[in-house]
Amino acid sequence: GAEGDGEVARAHQLVDELGLHDQVAFVPPQPHHILSTYYRSADVVIVPSRSESFGLVALEAAACGIPVVASAVGGLQSLVDHGDTGFLIDRRDPVLFARAIAEILDDPLLAASMSVASAERAKRYTWGFAAARLRRLYTDLTTRQLVMGE
Repeated sequence: GAEGDGEVARAHQLVDELGLHDQVAFVPPQPHHILSTYYRSADVVIVPSRSESFGLVALEAAACGIPVVASAVGGLQSLVDHGDTGFLIDRRDPVLFARAIAEILDDPLLAASMSVASAERAKRYTWGFAAARLRRLYTDLTTRQLVMGE
């Protein structure tokens, strides 16, 4: 977004202030075919979007069996099952995100359960499934009576 460069600079400054150079790596954009390697190396994926039409990052993470902590906006609400595949955060409050992340990191059984549920949930999103839904929608639209105004 418009504030992207400023946010990146702020993140770098925060890492400097907290002395986290050994724990934080800033990685430039990667080719799509490499992203699953990054997802699979994560314990949790965070998607703090202000708006999200679909939420492809959350779906890709789920397909890799990684729990997601995301903003409760747009398509993320249909991709993340709160408490089952990750957590949805309804306010832009870093403390709420941190608590949800800590809950996953501090509970290996919860993390494992979310991992399995995430991968299962992601299996629903195939091209065949999308085509069947689209065909069903077209069938519904073409078989209904048109509503005529007076």
